[in-house]
Parts: sequence; C-alpha cells; structure tokens
Amino acid sequence: MAPEELESDYRPELKTKVENMDEYDTLIVGTPIWGGHLTPAMKSFLAGYDLSGKYIAPFCTHGGSGTAQSVSDIRSVCPNSTILGSLAVYGSQAENSRGDVEKWLEQIGILKNN
Repeated sequence: MAPEELESDYRPELKTKVENMDEYDTLIVGTPIWGGHLTPAMKSFLAGYDLSGKYIAPFCTHGGSGTAQSVSDIRSVCPNSTILGSLAVYGSQAENSRGDVEKWLEQIGILKNN
C-alpha cells in the first residue's frame, strides 16, 4: 500500500491535533522513511498547520536511504518554514543512537553543550 499512497500524495486524516501550535517556534518532527519520502501521516501533520516562520528540525529512521527525499518533501509542504539540519538514524541502530541525537541537537542549537 505504501507505494500507492506515496504516488497519489495520500494524506490521511489525523485523529489528534496540537491545539496550541502557535505557541511553538521550533518543531522537532520524526518519521520513518517510506520509499525515500515522508510518510503520508507526517505530510498530513505538517500540512494541517500554518507553519510559516517556524523552524523545523527533522529526523528520520531508515533502512539505508538516509534522509532521501524527506527534507525536500518537508520544504514542499512547508515552503515558508526554515528547515534546520536533519538527522538520519539507521532503523536497527535507533536504540543505540542517543549520542548521535545529542550531537544533532547541539548542532542545530536546541541542546546546549555542557
């Protein structure tokens, strides 16, 4: 089903909504990579808000593609947002990626180096 959903740009209706999105300046968003792209649910989430002027820090899990087209996908859904550096974690290494996550958060200015 994933290839058809990606090709048709399917965006499912999400069951929950962030009621106070305007209170956030920076969003850290994570998704697995599907066929080199964002998942339909992540596209629905991002498209469901006016994220103009917000900073988006994307991370993903993957099976070998890295971020693939996911950052481009975010730019197309959120053209008026600033995309910060991204992080790609190989799926099977996710539980051992704390150090990589901390380094990424430092690089994009979210976590201050002690």
